[in-house]
Amino acid sequence: MTHRGSVLSTRRVTRTVAPLLLAALALSACSDDEPTAAPSPSTSSSASETPSQTPTPETETATATPTPTPTQTPTPTPTPTTASPTPTPTRTAAPACAASKVAPANTAGMSAAAATKAKKISTAARACDAATLVTLARADATGLAGDQPAASVFTSKAGSSYVALAILLSMAPTEAFDGTIQPKVFSEQFAQSDAEWDKVVSAGLITRAQATKMRQDDGGYTGYRVGISEDGTWTYFTTGR
Repeated sequence: MTHRGSVLSTRRVTRTVAPLLLAALALSACSDDEPTAAPSPSTSSSASETPSQTPTPETETATATPTPTPTQTPTPTPTPTTASPTPTPTRTAAPACAASKVAPANTAGMSAAAATKAKKISTAARACDAATLVTLARADATGLAGDQPAASVFTSKAGSSYVALAILLSMAPTEAFDGTIQPKVFSEQFAQSDAEWDKVVSAGLITRAQATKMRQDDGGYTGYRVGISEDGTWTYFTTGR
């Protein structure tokens, strides 16, 4: 009994101790497996080791940025220009008078008063001076073609009137009962003179055809004519029968 009891006791101890041993072994194994703590890096590392990245405080050096000097663009020197002369207004020349080239008045055989009036009328006619002719005609109550007023006969567009009057006064006058008349062919004395008919045709007062018709139908010259009395009155300037 004693032996059995001892065996039982031994087994019990073994059962009790075994777990404790296993626990101790397990703890020991755990202690062996734990890594050894790495030593703290030495502050005095060798030159071969990577230098410590101790941040060096950056000192910002204030660099003065140069202020750009404004560049002055040179002002171009203006090239002196010659001033253009102010154009002189061009005066529009007055249209030439159609009668300007007609010869002056022929005053042969006229009285002094008649000659003076003939020259005044001729000068105004060759200048197409309507104002002077109107004044002279009104003053003498001159009989005009168709009994028209002088202002209607002598106008800026009545070129033929100035030409006819100037031509008549340039031709040789002939005596009439109250003064002189021009052209001669208008008088009874020269009414059938071929030479005098040729003169009015050559002067441009009528055409050759008109001359023939007048001689046949009218029995005499019925074209433009002018009369000035001995006292210098401008008696008529007319045409037609």
